[in-house]
Amino acid sequence: MTKQSTMKPFAPGDIFLGCTYLCDPDDDHAGDGRILQFDKNMVPKGTLYTEGTSHLVVNLRFGPDGVLWGFDGFEHTVVRVSPEGRQLENVDFGDRGWGNVCFGKDGHIYLGEYLNGDKPYQGGDMRCLEGTNVVGYGNIGVFDAQFNKVTEYDPDLSPSLTGFHGITHTAMHPDGRTYTYMTDLGMRVMRYDVVAGEQLPDLVTYPGGEGYVRKWTTGVDYLDDGTLLLLRGSFIDFIDGQGRSQRTIELDEYGYAMITISADQRHVFTSNIFTGVASKVELDSGKIVGQIDTGLAKPQRSLAGIAEYAG
Repeated sequence: MTKQSTMKPFAPGDIFLGCTYLCDPDDDHAGDGRILQFDKNMVPKGTLYTEGTSHLVVNLRFGPDGVLWGFDGFEHTVVRVSPEGRQLENVDFGDRGWGNVCFGKDGHIYLGEYLNGDKPYQGGDMRCLEGTNVVGYGNIGVFDAQFNKVTEYDPDLSPSLTGFHGITHTAMHPDGRTYTYMTDLGMRVMRYDVVAGEQLPDLVTYPGGEGYVRKWTTGVDYLDDGTLLLLRGSFIDFIDGQGRSQRTIELDEYGYAMITISADQRHVFTSNIFTGVASKVELDSGKIVGQIDTGLAKPQRSLAGIAEYAG
């Protein structure tokens, strides 16, 4: 296929999807890295083909300066895109499988290590860290605003069903110091005080077992009032500060894995890696009010990031 980037300068309300074009018959996570751009009405606007990536581009998130971040943990690449729609020069954050980012009020950048353990993905290429027999440590890397490493935390992790996942989904509490995270398909919503450098009690811990199959934790984001929107495959759970469920919103299909709250605080955007569909959900009514179908349904599982530009 012809790879030509057509991404436009960002406008308020633009929606961005991490949606790698999978084209390697020997590796079902590998292909041409892409970030798709849509306007506020979910009309296609442009495409960026990412440089320095070879696998899924995941966990899109905007920084305070309007730069869009994305990650290829397999390739150890952190992608950053300017508001002008151009990919910035890749920064060396160390040869690690970072997979997500949170921003502190003090200007610090918190990168979550997507990979962990000594069981590389068997469906394709995943290399161990140089000089080790592990793909990663599932740690939190702390960097200053100039991308210099400040420190690294070794947090608790939930057992990984895949055997190689570490910190896969993250959200920073509005207090700017409570870093909330999970391991994909886990039973824990974990927290870390990134200012004090201390593990906090889990916000939620589920018992697991047969009753929780397809009700795993699969995504997190915070409303401004501190309510956590916890994505659980086919529904959204509203969790208060004491870990109690307040209400839920049922979604249309199982397979939703990424969630981000709209700037208006009245909607969320969530993406389904199995169906290849991104949905806009109205929080008050629970209705899906808009959808984008990328055409990449299972086994083409590549819709792995979603973000809205607030301006």
